[in-house]
Amino acid sequence: MKTIRPGDKVYHIYHMSNRGVVSEVYSLPVRHGNGAGPFSKVRRVKFISELDGKEYDFKIEDVVKDN
Repeated sequence: MKTIRPGDKVYHIYHMSNRGVVSEVYSLPVRHGNGAGPFSKVRRVKFISELDGKEYDFKIEDVVKDN
């Protein structure tokens, strides 16, 4: 898996024509846990689409880095 950083070109795995440039990668706390302890933070990515110019916010596992 490739590391996604701001400035990289990515596309959404369920709408592959929706690609764009990453503007931000950030983490959010998870408010769930189990008996062994809390879960780790979820990483999210924001990118500006080339299709319509809107900024989209997805979980980082739902986007793929374009070569």
